[in-house]
Amino acid sequence: MLDPVKLRVLRSVVETGSIRASAEALGYTPSAVSQHLSTLRRETGLDLVERSGRGIVVTPQGRLLAEQSGAALDALAALDRTVQALRSGRSGALRLGYASSVASTWIPELAQDVRRRFPELDLELVLRSCSIDDLVEDGMDVAVGESSRSPLVEDWIAQDILEEGYVAIVGVGHRLAGRTSVQLKDLAEEPWTTDDPIPSPWFRRIASACLAAGYTPRVEINPTDFSTVLGFVATGDYVTVQPSIIAQDLRADLVAIPVEDTTLRRRMSVQVRRSVIRHPAARYIVRRVHDMAGDRARDIVGVVHLNAPDARGVGPGWTDPADAAADGAAEGSAPTQVTGAGGAAAEAGAVEGATPQPQPAAL
Repeated sequence: MLDPVKLRVLRSVVETGSIRASAEALGYTPSAVSQHLSTLRRETGLDLVERSGRGIVVTPQGRLLAEQSGAALDALAALDRTVQALRSGRSGALRLGYASSVASTWIPELAQDVRRRFPELDLELVLRSCSIDDLVEDGMDVAVGESSRSPLVEDWIAQDILEEGYVAIVGVGHRLAGRTSVQLKDLAEEPWTTDDPIPSPWFRRIASACLAAGYTPRVEINPTDFSTVLGFVATGDYVTVQPSIIAQDLRADLVAIPVEDTTLRRRMSVQVRRSVIRHPAARYIVRRVHDMAGDRARDIVGVVHLNAPDARGVGPGWTDPADAAADGAAEGSAPTQVTGAGGAAAEAGAVEGATPQPQPAAL
């Protein structure tokens, strides 16, 4: 394959008509230009320029080669521009998976922020309540959801971002609506509704806590969507127990009451696929999710922001200043390296302070 650098030199010589003028235009020495031409002559077996007095004359073969190389060089230049755009997050595509518990609270604002900052990015949003194995199968790039005990998936880096408790949601006319807190035993005689499948790990966590309190929750309504759950709760006849983040923007005819149970807690995580770990939009998503987790921790008692970045916006382990400069001051971050599958070094800077976790998050 012909060297694009040497072809550019030939085109410059054709355009300027001299080796010296070409050297000045390219920032080379005349000797370097001559060496490039000589090497290209040997590689092609063609006479490209000829001496004419104290100057040179481009041969017909040299002129035709310069003309024919134009399209290829222009395509390479366009490819370079595409690479730069992808590095800066101005174009490309990113698939963001998210759990239902953040569907109406974090994701709308997050998506708006990402699209404003990266207007040429094709951001696809996919609602999932599934394991990280499902995320891999569905081709996700970044995912925000609940932590679980899933086996390590080496193509992903996971980081816990938030730990929180649960609330009981009741209608404003319910007998418990005026309480500042409840215990799970207070809900033993109430009919329940939930959108979680009863055998799911999410509901099993709640059911296990209820069993420790002496009863099994009586789930009478089990729809597939959360809005239907809230509709039944608003009648005042049903209760539901949900993670506290779900009650962030609760409708006016409902009341969220903190559940007093230190064993009933969950963690939220963010996962990033290693192949997009350096993508500025992926980094930005992780940072914004941390911002939202921090806001939540400040607003709600009992919510803890985990792995919080420092005042510079840099998380634990972001220690490579050279990489920080290369990746752009706008992100204010630099990646560390982690050893991935087969012992190869994988870039891990997008997740702030993330290391491969034995328990990556599940949606």
